[in-house]
Amino acid sequence: MPLAAVLFVLTLPPVAEAQSLPDNPLSPCPDTPNCERTARGYEVPADTLYRAAERALESLGPASLRRPGAPSDHRLAAVYRVALIFKDDVDVAVRAREDGGSALYVRSASRVGYSDLGVNRRRVERLLTAVESALRGASP
Repeated sequence: MPLAAVLFVLTLPPVAEAQSLPDNPLSPCPDTPNCERTARGYEVPADTLYRAAERALESLGPASLRRPGAPSDHRLAAVYRVALIFKDDVDVAVRAREDGGSALYVRSASRVGYSDLGVNRRRVERLLTAVESALRGASP
């Protein structure tokens, strides 16, 4: 196995999926297919994960990015434009876990319409990939 493949496997994989991370602080999705809500756990401190999530959101080119609440809240809110007229909201929250790791909560939803043709699901997938990439580049 090439060394690069080994390094990828060993670098900061998510340790838990949404179902094993209780207390999601983000609003539930409505009963429509235009929203995606998930969570992942990581073996890094909350501050490190928050900075990685912030870089990841910025890399996806939002129309706006806010940091609601106090910096210690570890919350981000972004707006993305779709087809120049539609807007999608992306909310991110990072919480410390008792085991020393942290949890990343993501919610991406269209403001209007019923179906988004999978846009929010793909955005969340790209965001999670960008977070993992930012974590690999983060200094300990």
